[in-house]
Amino acid sequence: MRKLFLIMLLSLIAYSSNLSTLYHYYEKQEYDKGCDYAMKYYSKNKNDEKFVALYGLSCLETNNIHRIATPMIVLKDTKSSRENASYFGTILLQKQLLKQAILDGKDLSNLRLPKTNFVLSKIFNLFVDKKYTLKDGVYRLKDSKDKDMSYQVYLEKDKKDIDYMIIDIYEKDKFIKRYRYK
Repeated sequence: MRKLFLIMLLSLIAYSSNLSTLYHYYEKQEYDKGCDYAMKYYSKNKNDEKFVALYGLSCLETNNIHRIATPMIVLKDTKSSRENASYFGTILLQKQLLKQAILDGKDLSNLRLPKTNFVLSKIFNLFVDKKYTLKDGVYRLKDSKDKDMSYQVYLEKDKKDIDYMIIDIYEKDKFIKRYRYK
């Protein structure tokens, strides 16, 4: 009996340490590490909605946005989990539609999707409202709420001829971050 209790206790500590480690990465804004860590320990923690939500949020802040599809599918048991799943789904859809508009000339002006504070969502909404200038294949957008923020969106091919959508973020005309989406 004592051995069984010890095994259960050690399992509980190991299980909870995955969440605390992931939270530690998120808190320190080490999103790439957190996303990779969450993916590695996903199968052990897929029933822990806190872990899965944090997995999605960590991956959202990286260039691995495609990884939020896994948490999106699993989050369904509570109201907040379903809200997180909808949030992830909205951003994935916006990314795909934005890339389609840039690559294929798809008109997005008739679309109305939920708005979020995530940068990709902001850019999508500015693009839908045609609040951009296009010069030499680069879409330039100004944040409608924060006048110091601006964005550049363009396509870039890699050595294997795969198109990547690049989003460069500027604050007061100074480059601060790049997202690179497949």
